[in-house]
Amino acid sequence: MTKDLTVGNPSAVLWKFCLPLFGGIIFQQLYNIADSLVAGKFIGENALAAVGNSYEITLIFIAFAFGCNIGCSVIVSQLFGAKKFEEMKSAVYTTLTSSAVLCAALMLGGFLFCEGLLTMIKTPQELMEDSLLYLRIYIAGLPFLFFL
Repeated sequence: MTKDLTVGNPSAVLWKFCLPLFGGIIFQQLYNIADSLVAGKFIGENALAAVGNSYEITLIFIAFAFGCNIGCSVIVSQLFGAKKFEEMKSAVYTTLTSSAVLCAALMLGGFLFCEGLLTMIKTPQELMEDSLLYLRIYIAGLPFLFFL
């Protein structure tokens, strides 16, 4: 079902559009809370510190994913609003392809340079192993960040 957001009461249309976004933000925060609870309660203090220490680096990946998806959604939205459905279809396929390439590049770069990034932010040696493990798991999950 396609919902045209260019017609109707602007306030109601904006709320219907924003509610899923707010839901996504809430789920992201719940993920961070659950991550911290699991790490702190079941694994130990160093694991919890590793999650907190790696947060700045994970923000880089989140910024790339959101920036790519938001930028592409502007183009797709403009084409949808102009009712240029064939061009929109091409833009969606191009978005999926470029997102896959960017995701693969970020994953490769993340796996190759995560230790260097952790060293750059002055990760204490006792947290390095746990931080590396957490980041590698996070990087392996990047396709879910890009495509869900």
